[in-house]
Amino acid sequence: MPDGKIPLQAEVYLDGEKVEARVFLHVKGYKRARVTHIDVEGDKIKGLLRPRHSVYPLVEWKGNEVTFPINEHKIRMIIPEITLNFNGNLYVGGKGKGIFLGFHRNEIRQLEEIAKQKGVEPSGRGSKA
Repeated sequence: MPDGKIPLQAEVYLDGEKVEARVFLHVKGYKRARVTHIDVEGDKIKGLLRPRHSVYPLVEWKGNEVTFPINEHKIRMIIPEITLNFNGNLYVGGKGKGIFLGFHRNEIRQLEEIAKQKGVEPSGRGSKA
């Protein structure tokens, strides 16, 4: 049975410097995920936002590349497996090992479709796919 946290190949940059980080597509219904989202975990990432704190920055996602500010820092990620075209505000929350990106319904549908293609079916009431 899948655990609902799908590892993604990704490059993560903090203020222009490539940093060691793990990126996951965390699917609704697995490991306490109430909604499908993207986790970014790493030593250089985990101090950007305190757990249970959040920001709502302007996010520019073009194809497989996304950039957004967190406080005085800038994050840039290249995620070949996820192609979105989005320019607007997203919820970015802090967690123990890093941050997570919360999405709008349209993007959640696309992410859950990617999860299904990888063999992970969203579960729970109101799955968006």
